[in-house]
This record gives sequence, C-alpha cells and structure tokens, in this order.
Amino acid sequence: MYQGIFIDAIEKDKHLADLMSTKGRYGLQFTFQKPSEFLTLTQNLVDHQPDLLALDYRLNNRSGKLGYTAGALAQQLRELATDSIALDFPIVLLSSQDDLKAFCNNLTAHNLFDLSLTKEQLPDDTRLSQKMLSLVKGYKYLIKNWHKPERWSHILGLKTAERLRIAYQAIRELDKLQAPHQVARDILRYVINRPGILLDKDNVLAELGIAKTGKDIESLLEILQTDKVMYTGIFAEGWTRWWEHRLEEWGKGISDEHLGNLTAKQRVSCLNSKLGLKLSPAKSRWKKSTDTLVSFACASCHQPTEEEFSVVAYDPLPYPYSFVHNKYICFSCIQTGEFVRQGMEVDDDEKSLVESIQNGERQK
Repeated sequence: MYQGIFIDAIEKDKHLADLMSTKGRYGLQFTFQKPSEFLTLTQNLVDHQPDLLALDYRLNNRSGKLGYTAGALAQQLRELATDSIALDFPIVLLSSQDDLKAFCNNLTAHNLFDLSLTKEQLPDDTRLSQKMLSLVKGYKYLIKNWHKPERWSHILGLKTAERLRIAYQAIRELDKLQAPHQVARDILRYVINRPGILLDKDNVLAELGIAKTGKDIESLLEILQTDKVMYTGIFAEGWTRWWEHRLEEWGKGISDEHLGNLTAKQRVSCLNSKLGLKLSPAKSRWKKSTDTLVSFACASCHQPTEEEFSVVAYDPLPYPYSFVHNKYICFSCIQTGEFVRQGMEVDDDEKSLVESIQNGERQK
C-alpha cells in the first residue's frame, strides 16, 4: 500500500486524512501530522519519502510561531527533486476556501502543486481520492521511464503508428524538462485539464452531437472504450479522457460524411443506426434546436454549443501551445450572466458582442 502524509496545524481536520485514503493492496493510506520547524520538517520528508504529500496552505500553529506556508515547503522539496528525480513525489494543496484564494493570488506558487482542493470539496467528491492515487502511480511511472528515448510517447500511452499525430514540438519538449513534477505539471495543465489533444466527457458528447441527458450514454462510452478511443496514459485512472484524433478516426466508421459537418440530429441518427443505440441529439441552448452544428462544450454551463453562438472566454492561464483549445462561453450563459456566477470573464476582444447580446440586440 502507498503511504501519504497530510500536514495541517488544525487538529480537528485530522479526519480528512481518511477521506483522502483509498483501500486495497495498491491503495493510498494517509497519516496525519502537525507541522514542525521548517528545516526539520523538510529533512524528515526527504528521509521518509512519502508517496504523496498533502499540505494545508498555512503551516503554523495559528499563533504565528512557525510562520511558513505550503508554498515555501513545496518550493524547497521541488528544488531537491530537480537535483535527484528519485526524490520527487506529488504534492497536493488542501486548504480552506479563503486560504485557497490567497494561494490563487500567489502566482509563483502555482507550479509547485499537482492539485489544489478546498477542504469543503473533499467530503462530497469521492473521485478526489482516486485522483490522488493516480498522481502517485503516475509519478512512479514517470521516474521508472525517465531515461527512455521519446519518453513523452511512453507516458502518454501512444501506439508507435500514431505518434506523428501527437508529436507537437511542445509535447516532444516534455523530454527536456528536468524533473518529474515539471512533466506532471504540463501534462495536467495543458493536456488533461484543457480540451485539445484529449477531450473530457462533455466535449466528447458535444463533438458527437449527443445530449448529456438521455438513454445509452454509458453504452456509447463502453463502445468507445472497447474501440480504444479512451486515453490510457499517465493519470488516466484519475482523469477520464478520450483521444481527439482517435475519436475523429472512429467517427469515419460511423458516417461517410465528417461528423462535424452534420447537425446534432444527423450525427445522432447515424450513431443510433450504426450502433443500435437510442441516444438523444443535443439541443442548442441559444437556437433551441437540434438542427445545429454543436461542436464543443460551453466552459460555463458545460452544455453542447456551436462556435457561431459562443464567445471566447478570458483565460488567465497562459497556453503557448497550438493544440490547446480556447475556452468558449455560449450566448445563453452570456445573456443570463451565468458565466459570471461561474467566476469566468470574457476576452476583451469579445466585449462589444457581449454587450449586444445582453442588450437584446442578438436574437435567438
């Protein structure tokens, strides 16, 4: 069983260690401990090499005597791992909502953590413990395969014949990074958490023109898994994703016409006929019709939408890679203001269009 450490100055949050743990022979078991003096704690972690480290943001005794943050400790551990990859392990930030806001404002700390969560999230989302276990296994796989030629293709689980489809310069340059946590950061940030090379469930359904509610969605996903469209590379156990290029190739067996050129209604008709399913076509929130060219999920409501009736969202995260898709907000979320409640902003270049939608100048 893998061993994790949860460090927090608040004794009453000790129970969170159990919520992060997963059972089984290859599960992840957390132990709780309070923070100690900075250098002593750093050396203790280096000596004991946990499989994963979870940290509260403020590592002090609330009287201010210790006085350091998770960022400072993570920075020290990351520097040591750059000198020796064997010393690297995943680090997760687990803190209160207010402290997580303070972390979000500290841009220099963003590269230090593989995952950041609020303590309020943990009891309600059982998938989070699976993500932590996936981080553990992913790091160990990275370290094991660190010196392989074309390491990037091994860790992404690519077949030899399809490597050229994914061999963007930025992907190949994952092999130039100096430590596993740097590779993990870029894969999580630009490959797994952003539609592009990989797609999440919402975007898979949108590309296929399928409504998120309705019959046979799980049956379809099982077919995609059987037909090896599903991503099985690093961190796949924690984040379910599908290869975009494999989905495109798979779609060629469904229709002679490229699925993206068909309306949602036409796509679903092809899928149901070919696969013997009873899927429902996605309806555009703006046009209230299934005869539309929905192609991706709105970043605000996560419903299928079409580029024609969407605006580009402001993205504070730099994405220097051509394979990363923009985030879009559908006109309906603009009209209702739902995107604001989701903490999103619109790109400056789209503001005149947004004003016309909100003023009722763009009709459905």
